[in-house]
Amino acid sequence: MTNRRGPALILGACLAVGALLLALWWRYAHMGVDGAVSGDTATRTAPGSNGRAAAGESLALRMRLLPDGGVSASTGSVRIGLASISPDELAGYQAWLRSGGEGAGPRSFEELAAVTRWLNVPAASAADGVVVVGPVDLPAADRYVLQARADDGLRFYEASFTREDAPAELRPRVAAGLRMRAPRQAASGAQVLFRRVEGSQDAQWQSLMRREAPAVLDAYDERALPVAADTVVAPMPPGPLDVIAVVDGVETERRRVTLSAGRLLTFELDPELSGLGAAVSVAVALRLVEKGSRAPVKDASVVWSSPRGERALRTDASGALRIEDIDPLQPLSIAIRFAPPESPSFLIDGLPSWPERLPMTLDLSRDPVNAGVIAKTVELEPLRWLIVETPGIGIPRRPRVHDPFPVFVLQHRQDATWRESQADYFRPMPGGMAVSLNAPGTVRVAAVLAPWTVRISDAVDVADAVTDTRLRTRVAAGGGRRATVRVSAADRPLAGVPVHVLSPLRGVPPKTLTTDGAGRLVLDDVTEPGVLLEVPGFEQIRVALDAAEVSVTLRRDEG
Repeated sequence: MTNRRGPALILGACLAVGALLLALWWRYAHMGVDGAVSGDTATRTAPGSNGRAAAGESLALRMRLLPDGGVSASTGSVRIGLASISPDELAGYQAWLRSGGEGAGPRSFEELAAVTRWLNVPAASAADGVVVVGPVDLPAADRYVLQARADDGLRFYEASFTREDAPAELRPRVAAGLRMRAPRQAASGAQVLFRRVEGSQDAQWQSLMRREAPAVLDAYDERALPVAADTVVAPMPPGPLDVIAVVDGVETERRRVTLSAGRLLTFELDPELSGLGAAVSVAVALRLVEKGSRAPVKDASVVWSSPRGERALRTDASGALRIEDIDPLQPLSIAIRFAPPESPSFLIDGLPSWPERLPMTLDLSRDPVNAGVIAKTVELEPLRWLIVETPGIGIPRRPRVHDPFPVFVLQHRQDATWRESQADYFRPMPGGMAVSLNAPGTVRVAAVLAPWTVRISDAVDVADAVTDTRLRTRVAAGGGRRATVRVSAADRPLAGVPVHVLSPLRGVPPKTLTTDGAGRLVLDDVTEPGVLLEVPGFEQIRVALDAAEVSVTLRRDEG
């Protein structure tokens, strides 16, 4: 017995070892260059056993920050960010991998990590200008982010790494800068704006500028940067750039410069042009009054764009305000905003007199200037209202989420055609609807009960002169008919499918119906000559409702 069992045990051990070697051969034979097992069932995997840093796996960090151009990193600026990946982000990433990693997704697993804690870490300067970071033990994290800078404001150190790929050395990213100099007589009101040009690399510097110099980044987006007698503007992307000088709100010059990495380029504002800008700049004493009555429009907010960004002032009891640092040779675009009523009124007397926002452009070029001030009075025409009686139409006080109908559309007549027009307000009222009017002409209101049911009001002529702010009309009574639409595709009726019915009128939401077992839609109270039909997976089709029963055949959407 013993002699027979020995060979058997040896044979079993050999078979086990062989199986292990075969498994190892298969695994390594199917490994990709990134270490992931290839095949249909295995895809990319996140680092670690489950995509997270193992608990207690600290990082002993030691890194050398190399100098550039004789400039070293500041030892007191070095910090390390501990980045983690939230469970939701991890679950989403793993689901994306399981789906094949198609479509939009992170370029790498590590991109999901967000810094949750910053640590100041020790660093020391060596004789050769190298700054040695650490050694320091860092807590476990999914990813680490190092940031440091030099004292010159042009060199920045950035690195993002895991505990497996921490770099031993790091070179700085070298920015450019401007040394701006404004003449003495214009220093108090001198500013600059920047314009991107073809060939610039500023998009690659967005995050750095947002962190280190947000005011400089704002200067690319219409918020001018103040300039004194000697102002350093940095960091900035190396390469071409348009610099716009603004003095007291007046653009005085525009020059193209080329910035070099690691250098400050001197930009001096032209004294003569700066003085001219200061001389041309004016203040605008604006007064808002009601057209006709000349009553002051008080407590209105006037908003305009300035070199300091968007600014706003409110009119006083006389309807007046003062806007400083304006170029009179350029149109002044403003927006007048009125506070909405605290609670919507359903009474005619409670209807707003003004829209919430009224944009306009003021031409100042022909207005006289008196002691550096242009006095300008603007007449505002109050809203007129069309009171629409809607017999037989129930109008909810508040819109219904699942059923928006009835929908009301204002129309203006242009030649012989009625076109949809904008209105600031549609206010439900007892027995009807109040629609605001902000332009003269011939108007009417379409009451849309469904995409296929529209009732039209009588037309009303709105005169140019303000005579009556309350006009009245009435929606015609109903008189529609029934129409049945048979929907089919490939010679078969489409039974039980959702169909979106769209109105030809602009701005009207669709209504979704479901076909019956024979592929039919029953439309009651039809007044319109036609509608549009949309079925998921099929091309949109226009349907003429010119008979009691209509058949349509849909085609597959190949796009």
